[in-house]
Amino acid sequence: MEMGEIVIQNVNQVYHNANQGDFNALSDINLHLCKGESLAIEGESGSGKSTLARLLIGIEKPTSGKILLDGEDITCWNYRTWKQHRKKIQAVFQDSSGTLNPARSAYANVEEALVNLTDKKRAERKKHILDLMDAVHMDYGLLETPVRQLSGGEQRRLSLLRAIAVEPDYLIMDEVTSGLDLISADAVLTLVENFVKLSDSSCIFITHSRKDAMRIANRIIIMQEGRIAEQGYLIDQLSNQKGQG
Repeated sequence: MEMGEIVIQNVNQVYHNANQGDFNALSDINLHLCKGESLAIEGESGSGKSTLARLLIGIEKPTSGKILLDGEDITCWNYRTWKQHRKKIQAVFQDSSGTLNPARSAYANVEEALVNLTDKKRAERKKHILDLMDAVHMDYGLLETPVRQLSGGEQRRLSLLRAIAVEPDYLIMDEVTSGLDLISADAVLTLVENFVKLSDSSCIFITHSRKDAMRIANRIIIMQEGRIAEQGYLIDQLSNQKGQG
């Protein structure tokens, strides 16, 4: 197996409920993400796509199957091992409250990730953060603002900025535009687009929007009721749409 890939092999996730019985959230999932590839996972609520995201970053362990990250089975990792690999794989969820400290400034939140996960010195950290702010057209004034005073869209962009700042090999994004107004959603997507273009990172972009998927990714998987229902390359789908137009 080559370095720089995620391989999901026969993954199942079953939740047990004493009153309602077992629920198969994921069934026989097989997936391969190559180095530098951007993959969209599309599906309605309850299709299993967010469950898959939680498995990929170790929040949950699958009932059965393997998830190989650069050849290592992450389903066997404990908390300490995950902590050692946190720079390698980052995730951003719809609810950013779990990754941001609302009492601290935006700058302190981003810098904390750089302190914990990189060897950058203070001056290097500051330059890196300012360069990122320039790249995503965010106002420097936001950096000194406490996170709790930021809008939902600004918090979402800050969460992405924090994840991108550590230059992960893999970036998982779960419904990062959900619930945002059109302007905020476009700003978030622009940030993701720039990251995909300028980095060698592999990205998984989880969404319920085909339009957003086509803007970010080159390959798509469609999930229904915990299974992969369809998959293909978005460029082919775009060509088909133009041909039908």
